[in-house]
Amino acid sequence: MFKKILSAVISITLVMGMCSCSEQASSQSAEPSITTASQKDPDVTPSEPDVTQSKPAETKTEPVEPPAESGRETVELTANYSFGKTKTEQQIDADFVKGLSGFSVELFKKTVKNDLTNGGSNTLVSPESVAFAMGMTANGANGSTLRQMQDVLCKGVDIDKFNSNMNLLISKAHNSNTADSKLSIANSVWVRDKEGLTLNQQFVKNCKELYNAEMFRAPFDNKTVEALNGWVNDKTDKMIPKIIDRFTGTEVMCLVNCVAFDSKWEEEYTEKQEQKDQTFTNAKGQQVKCTMLGRKEDIYVENGRATGFVKNYKGGKYAFMAVLPNEGTDIGNYVASMSGDEITTLYQNRNCGCNVVTKLPEFTFDYSAEMGDTLAAMGMKEAFTNNADFSKMFENTSVAVNRVIHKTHIELDAKGTKAAAATAVTMRTNAVSVQEDFKKVILDRPFLFAIMDTESGLPVFIGTVCDPTVK
Repeated sequence: MFKKILSAVISITLVMGMCSCSEQASSQSAEPSITTASQKDPDVTPSEPDVTQSKPAETKTEPVEPPAESGRETVELTANYSFGKTKTEQQIDADFVKGLSGFSVELFKKTVKNDLTNGGSNTLVSPESVAFAMGMTANGANGSTLRQMQDVLCKGVDIDKFNSNMNLLISKAHNSNTADSKLSIANSVWVRDKEGLTLNQQFVKNCKELYNAEMFRAPFDNKTVEALNGWVNDKTDKMIPKIIDRFTGTEVMCLVNCVAFDSKWEEEYTEKQEQKDQTFTNAKGQQVKCTMLGRKEDIYVENGRATGFVKNYKGGKYAFMAVLPNEGTDIGNYVASMSGDEITTLYQNRNCGCNVVTKLPEFTFDYSAEMGDTLAAMGMKEAFTNNADFSKMFENTSVAVNRVIHKTHIELDAKGTKAAAATAVTMRTNAVSVQEDFKKVILDRPFLFAIMDTESGLPVFIGTVCDPTVK
């Protein structure tokens, strides 16, 4: 009898112990920490990484093939931080506008040059989208890597001022959105669920508080690719359904920005102003047929090398600016010779109250490019090498930028304009090496265009139309 009683007591004790362990495990998993896989005490703030150490501990070479399905789900990293929205009455810094304007034009120039070299046609980039993605990335950089990134993104502006102004761009954009005109900006950071891969707390804090980034821990398998692309599709209003095709196994982080623009014209084109079967001479000298939107506008731009016009979207927060190089000037040569502030200067010096006869072709197209070589050529070289210093991003793990993928979409018609951009930065480990006379701007040959933020004077999108019939 005694043995039976003793056995019963032991059994009850074991069951209670198992229940206690199960409840404790459940409680711990309810609030994931920012430490991936190997957990630390959530009440202990990680110390700053030792940036003086010569080399990180050697790690095993990652597989080249995509990792198999792990069955683990994507988990959002709350990190107990929230977005610190800036008061929208605050003014954007003049040095920031000058620096980011220079970055925008230089990025556009090099992209167009690459496209023309490779026989490309239409081009569309969102310098703002690239700046958001690379800006988040720069918050993990240190030393000469950070200095190069600062100089390329916004020369003369340090990372703190850059962060605060990017925060202000988000705040102003979202505060100005209406049913007829909106610009949505969304950021996210995806971290591979890997043992020993621990995020730096300050990096997480900056991404969330300054860039309003959603943060996810994920296995980086095919399910993660599907989840990430689903996030991009949602944040671009389904204009960009996919940003990446697969993970190769070397990536440990993916930083993503999405920009979605949808605005109606302040004055829409009427049916009578839509002219079908109009002639456009493309960049190859061939004549193609398209639908032209024709009407008088009242804002004119010129600088001796080109003429153009500005057409406002509803609400006045954004405007479309078309720029036509002078007759006989090749679009590629015009873009190549643009100064760093040419776009913003053209817009700032616009002449209102004119009578401008305009024709604008309807167009819709998608565009994609790898921006890594372009950014490196602009001076951001170290970030892509094994000498990259991103010691403020991870603790005890040396990483570098792997790829910068940029995709855009635009639809321009009689009602208005829809445009979207997505930029993904993947990180890899360094385990291995007024006059009454009429002016005319007839856009019947290759031209440049920009969607301008009328308050900051910065371009949200810049593109060229070399052939409006190319999708």
